[in-house]
Amino acid sequence: LGTPTTTKEPYYENETMMMPKLKNPVAAIVLLALAASTALRCRSWLFGPTEEYNIPSEFRRTLTNKNNKDPTRPPHNHDTDTFYDQMWWKLKKRGIDPNSDQFERILRDRVLANEQQMMNAMITHSSGSDSPRDKWWRALLSKGIEPSRPKFRNMYERKVAQEEEKERREWLRRDLHEKADVWARGKQNRMHRVEEVFAASDKFTKHRSLVRDPSIPFARPGALMICERKTGVLSVEDPSLVEVYGQCPEFTKDKPIILLEGSWSHGQTGNNLVEFLHAIQKARDEGVQLGMHVNSWALELLVSMFTAIESDDWQEQIEQRLCVKIFQNNNELEGWDVIEGNGKDLLHYRSEAPLGDYMESQMYSLRTLFRDINTGEGRTLNGGQILDMCSGMKTLFGKTTRKYSLYSVIHSRILEGEPGTRLLETTSERSGCDPVAALEMRPDYVKSILEPLGMLDYPIVFISDGQDPAVLERLKADPDIGPKLRTVPEEASWVGGDLTLGIMSNVFIGNPVSTFSGFIAKTRLALGIGHSYLFRAKDEDGEWETVCGDHCVFDKSILESMS
Repeated sequence: LGTPTTTKEPYYENETMMMPKLKNPVAAIVLLALAASTALRCRSWLFGPTEEYNIPSEFRRTLTNKNNKDPTRPPHNHDTDTFYDQMWWKLKKRGIDPNSDQFERILRDRVLANEQQMMNAMITHSSGSDSPRDKWWRALLSKGIEPSRPKFRNMYERKVAQEEEKERREWLRRDLHEKADVWARGKQNRMHRVEEVFAASDKFTKHRSLVRDPSIPFARPGALMICERKTGVLSVEDPSLVEVYGQCPEFTKDKPIILLEGSWSHGQTGNNLVEFLHAIQKARDEGVQLGMHVNSWALELLVSMFTAIESDDWQEQIEQRLCVKIFQNNNELEGWDVIEGNGKDLLHYRSEAPLGDYMESQMYSLRTLFRDINTGEGRTLNGGQILDMCSGMKTLFGKTTRKYSLYSVIHSRILEGEPGTRLLETTSERSGCDPVAALEMRPDYVKSILEPLGMLDYPIVFISDGQDPAVLERLKADPDIGPKLRTVPEEASWVGGDLTLGIMSNVFIGNPVSTFSGFIAKTRLALGIGHSYLFRAKDEDGEWETVCGDHCVFDKSILESMS
C-alpha cells in the first residue's frame, strides 16, 4: 500500500502516512481500516495488556479540542459531545481524580475501544452494500460527522427508520398491485354474459400491456401524475385510441348536435358526471356532434373541476380538448339541427356497444378529463376563484408527503334511506353482492378488505353524504379502525377534493349503487389503479369475498343506467 514517511508512536500530532492512489475509494477505506485494526492487535500482543502501555505525555493534548487556547487544559464543557469529552465527564462524576494515572488509563482504554469499534463499523458499512443502514452510515460519515457523537447516532437512526419505512411502503405498493383482481366474477352472478366479459377482459389486458411497454415510442414520457401521485397509465395517450376517439372533425351545421343546456341535470354531482359521460357516448354511438350552452350545467361542472378559465381562448381550448361545441347565446344556434340533451334521459342512456368497446370509450374520456385537473388557478364562469381538486390530499397529508402516503378511502352513501336500500337489493340480485353491507359499512366488513392487504396500519379517510352519522361513529369506536380514521375538515372539504381523494387512494371502498362511488371506481380503472371494492358478499364459510370485479361498474347488465 506504500511506504510510511514516519515511524513515530501513535497519538503524536502531525502523524502522516502515504497512501497509494486507488481507483476505488471504498476499497481504500476498507484496507486502511484493516491495517489500523491489525496494528492495534499486534501492539497488544507485543507489549502486553493495555494497563502496561507507556503512555506518551502528549496523549491528553492530542485528544483535546483543537480550538482550546490552553492545550494542557481540556475544554470538557457540557456543550461538547465528542466521545472523549463525554467519557471525561463520566469518569469525573464517578469521583476519579482527573490528574491520576487511573483516570488517564481508563480514559485511554475507552478511547481506544471506541476507535476499534468505529474501525469495525467502517469495515462493516464500507462493504459497498446498498442497505439503508450502510448507505446512511457512509453518507453521514462523508459529511464529517463523528460516528461516536450523539448527533451521528440520532441522525443515523432517524434516517434508517425513514428509509426502511419507505421500502416497506414500496413493497406494499407492489404487493397491492399483484393482488389486484380486476376481473373477479363470483359464482352467484345471475347475469353472466360470459363471452362478452371474456372478450372485454382480453381487450383490456392487451391494451394495458401495450401502454406499459417501454419499447414503444409513446411510452417514453412516463407515468401520468395527479396531485403529484403516480397513476398506472402514461402521460400521453395510446395513438391507436387517439385515432379512434380523439379525432375531432370541424363542427358543421350539416350534422345533428346533442345540446346540453340550462339546469336540466338530474341529481347530484355523481349523476351529473355520469350524464356528461353518457352524452359523449351517445354522440359516438349515433355519429352526431356534442354541444353545450355557455350557461349549461355541464359547462359549469367541467369548469369547476377540469377546465378552469385561465386565458382568453378558454372556449377554444375546451372545444379542442373535449370535442364539444360551446354556444354563447341562442342566436348562435340558428340553423343547427339540435337534439335536446335532457339530464334524466342521459343518465338512463344505455349504450348498445359491447362491454369491451364501451369500457374503452368511457375510460378514454375519463383519462382526457383527468390529464389536466384544476389546482386552484384560474376562475369560474362567474369570475369566482377556482377550487383545488387536490385540496383534500394537501389538507390531510401535506404538500410534500402526499406523493408517497399510503391510505384508504371509505365512501359512505345512504341514498335517502329506503330508496337506496331497494336499489342495492336489486343490484345484489344481479351481481351477487351483499344487499346491505355497502350501505352500513360495518367495521368487520371494512377490516375484511384492509387487513389482508396490510392497510390497517395506514390512514383511513372517511367521506360521506352525512345522512347517517351512525356509520362514522361505529368506525370510530372500533379499536383497529378508529385510531387510523380521518375526515377532511369542513372548511377544506368540497366534492372535487373528495373525488380526487377517492380516485388516488391505494384502496377504495364504496357503494355500488352510488354514482359518486361508481365514478371514482371507473376513473381508477381508467387510470390503471386497482383495489376498488364495491361488490362484496360472504362465501359458504362466512368469509367476505369480491363477487364482481372492478369492471362491473361499466357492465350494463349489472348496474343498468348507472354503468
